[in-house]
Amino acid sequence: LENSYAVGVTYKTTAGDSTVTIGAGYNQGDHNSQTASKDNATYHMGATVVTGDLTVGAGFASGDWLSDNEQMQGDYSAVGAKYVSGDITFNVGMTSGSATDESIGVAATSGEDSTDKIGASVDYVIASGVTGTVGYRSEDTSLEGTTSNTHSGSSWYVGATVSF
Repeated sequence: LENSYAVGVTYKTTAGDSTVTIGAGYNQGDHNSQTASKDNATYHMGATVVTGDLTVGAGFASGDWLSDNEQMQGDYSAVGAKYVSGDITFNVGMTSGSATDESIGVAATSGEDSTDKIGASVDYVIASGVTGTVGYRSEDTSLEGTTSNTHSGSSWYVGATVSF
């Protein structure tokens, strides 16, 4: 990396009984690689809204970057919600990301890698310092444009958090 800069902004306001936070940023970086056909140029934006016991958020990022011996172009998005009702907390979320990774200096030689995840959980305060969790998660992954059964699937889980 030879030269770089980044800029970001956050705005927070209230609207009625809701608090709204919006953020965005941009990063640009020049590399001194003689073979790379891309430099770093990425942006992101996101927002959250909190109304009482309900929180909803969403974000998106996209761009080009160099990593290890690869040049990449990709996108990532996420959305989620959380609701707290007394001793119970409900969570639901979704993420989706995709990228093409190419050898440095060799453009358009790779298929797309992607991962889509969705999950939901319920937390219950059993006693002071003890919270139980029941959740579900599903993930679909593809590598070089082909579904990866090894990295895809779904599961239920049960757990507990103990703090003292």
